[in-house]
Amino acid sequence: MLRLLENLPDALRRALVHGSEGARHLSFCAGLAAQARKDRLAAELLLAAWAESPLDASLAAQAANLHSAPESARELARHVAANTAAPADLTYYRRLAQRRDAPKIAAYLDAQAAKEPGNLFWTAKTLFHALDAEDWERATASAAPLPEPLARLVESETALLSGDAPRALANASRLARLWECPGLEQRLGLAFLGQGDPDQAGRWLRAGIAREPWRTRSLLLLHDLEHGLREAAAPLPGRTAVLLYTWNKAREIDLTLQSLLASRLHGATVVVLDNGSTDDTPQVLRAWTERAGGQRLETVRLPVNVGAPVARNWLASLETARAAEWIVYLDDDVSLPEDWLERLGAAASLYPDAGVWGARVREYARPSHVQSADVFLLPPDEEGGAFSLSSCHHEALDRGHLRAVRPCATVTGCCHLFRAATLQALGGFDLRFSPSQYDDLDHDIRLLLSGKAPVCQGHLAVGHFKATGSQGQPGQAQYGLGHAHQFKLRHKHSAGDYRRAAALADRLAWEDLRAKALAAGEAHAP
Repeated sequence: MLRLLENLPDALRRALVHGSEGARHLSFCAGLAAQARKDRLAAELLLAAWAESPLDASLAAQAANLHSAPESARELARHVAANTAAPADLTYYRRLAQRRDAPKIAAYLDAQAAKEPGNLFWTAKTLFHALDAEDWERATASAAPLPEPLARLVESETALLSGDAPRALANASRLARLWECPGLEQRLGLAFLGQGDPDQAGRWLRAGIAREPWRTRSLLLLHDLEHGLREAAAPLPGRTAVLLYTWNKAREIDLTLQSLLASRLHGATVVVLDNGSTDDTPQVLRAWTERAGGQRLETVRLPVNVGAPVARNWLASLETARAAEWIVYLDDDVSLPEDWLERLGAAASLYPDAGVWGARVREYARPSHVQSADVFLLPPDEEGGAFSLSSCHHEALDRGHLRAVRPCATVTGCCHLFRAATLQALGGFDLRFSPSQYDDLDHDIRLLLSGKAPVCQGHLAVGHFKATGSQGQPGQAQYGLGHAHQFKLRHKHSAGDYRRAAALADRLAWEDLRAKALAAGEAHAP
């Protein structure tokens, strides 16, 4: 792996360090490889991009023209490309999709598929919406008309996503006899992990790295597996304050405190700031204060909603927080596993010089949909433009490939841990991002500019009650606010600052990956 990565152009190496999954991301990497005249690698990456989204007719057409690809793969790709015909008018479908009316979408797609049997365009749409709804039965059924290798690929994917390891293993094993699909070994490794067989999982992950040495995620998985980090947990050494703020979310804060106070807190103090709620939040907090028993729970009530940045700063100024060595901020709409704080403690022990430690955050109702993980900055180029964020974690549903600990550029404020001294030295959250959104990202960028990087604890999964994109569509409550805050953030720091922040995160992630490759002996692999 190192021999390959060290000899790649910087842009391509950075992209692969960010992630080795997602059809769009791998297609982008293939383009970079082609520009660098790494033709064999470009072909591998393009074929892998198609395998991530096998019913994408555009990618299938490109894969069919890869003369270096096995003929069996090209034949499958030709089948998809030749049997996909997009209709001229998709207005009604797009209207349904924008409304997210799942029953009507399903009925419409079934009707269209009956009218045009054999048109894989409708099969692709059916699969997409079934996966989006995490309707695993419908997703599996949608694969029935496909050639067997593609059907096995889809079925192994849906089984991994649904947590059915035996079915995932059965389908991936059958697929291995039909087609040496890109990423096959990682799928087999994840299936064996799901079955509780780490030895076989490790063998398959190693085999996958040997065949596709650009698969950085497989190396991260292998390292944490072989070093016992998948289950690593450690109490934080010192006083800890867990800080939350809430506004008019009585039901959500009730559920959040239910999981929080049932977790292993090791004497941590929980403080909840009520941001002037006018619903039943005061009664909920009063009931939990009485119920907490030996668990320490403090509440603070403000007369008005002061917004997220002010609330975070207010909480940090309280005596309980000032006396703590560690400070955790949590959102008021999360579900926590009982070892969440110990998982963060393990990450802090592994990476003691980090500026903040965060979690893999996924949608509570659709747990395969990851909202945030190890995110990286994509800085503006020399010609200007705006920075953006890596999207690998959004491009592929969570089949288990994100479960690793490593440095990155930003972690979500939904659940993040700070050393109190670091938080105090950097200053508070920027009030210009009130009432909410982007103050946590701005804080992470400032951390990077101070020389400290975030670390994502991918083995900690936090459920977020808010649906992905639920308030982010045009015309919805938070759309205009989010757009305005993006504008503010993009103009707050200079282009040079964004490039420096991104460069530090990229360098630390590369050094981390390189050290893990050396530890795994990959530097000497043929």
